Amino acid sequence: MSVFYQHLLKIVGKKMSKNTNFVFMSTGLFEHLSETEAYVFSFVSYFACDEQKGKLFKRSTISLCNNLGYSPNTIRSAINSLVEKKFLEHAEKPANKTNNLKYSYIEEVSHHLTIGTHEFAKEFSSELAELLYGLRGAKKLTKRPLKNVFFKVYVTALQASKKGEKWKRNQSRHLHKVLVLHGFLHNKSKWNDKYVKTPLALSVPYLSTMMQWSRSTVRRVINTLVELGFVSLKLDTKKVVFTRVKMAEKVRAGYTALRSTLVKAQYATFIPTQVTKVRNDGPKRPGASATPAEHSAFLAAMKSKHSC
Repeated sequence: MSVFYQHLLKIVGKKMSKNTNFVFMSTGLFEHLSETEAYVFSFVSYFACDEQKGKLFKRSTISLCNNLGYSPNTIRSAINSLVEKKFLEHAEKPANKTNNLKYSYIEEVSHHLTIGTHEFAKEFSSELAELLYGLRGAKKLTKRPLKNVFFKVYVTALQASKKGEKWKRNQSRHLHKVLVLHGFLHNKSKWNDKYVKTPLALSVPYLSTMMQWSRSTVRRVINTLVELGFVSLKLDTKKVVFTRVKMAEKVRAGYTALRSTLVKAQYATFIPTQVTKVRNDGPKRPGASATPAEHSAFLAAMKSKHSC
């Protein structure tokens, strides 16, 4: 067995638990899909690529919501988009041969999906199936390297801790990006620690090209990873040196603010303390969801304060 596969076995783990803890993604996904589509496709592919599961994905919209931390409308929209892009196909629902009403209801509300005809979708699912079979010991791993570099995205951090738990404001989309980049960095840093023996150093342009995000988005995501305590970093002249990448924990509590300029490690360490000590005697700034009237009142109050 090659060194590549020996490492992959340790990084990926032996199998996914009954409650989905993570999904498998690869860097090539983002050349074709948005991060929302990538989450849904990766989750569906785990079932639809597997002969033991009949190469069929059969879950309800709510199941996808609970596992991936998205709203029902977002899930349905992503599935429709993936079908249009030929990454997924709708499968015919089997006829109910019994009078079991519970079975009939589950079949009726579940999505029945298979892998589509897109070349990358077939390549991704084929290599994922090969990886899963090898991890189970059902099929001997070949020595050829996979075209795709797979990594775990820990969706447990996106899942609600209790029923009815809502996202903090409108932060879902950004935090889903955060978990994708975290999964890539966590996998890459483990590889570096074992084989390269040096801290992981990557440039913002490299991450921008790989993830198909703007450079500002990459910097915002990295800053949020620092704020949440998932990574420690140092800023080099041309690269970001990730000195430590921790396991992801719950992120639904959200983040404080988005910053498009990378913060220095020393500054990042003291951000919470500085924020709590700031005293603001002026009018309270309206939130992101405030009405135009509230913003106008705030500006008028500020103007009145400075004219005194």
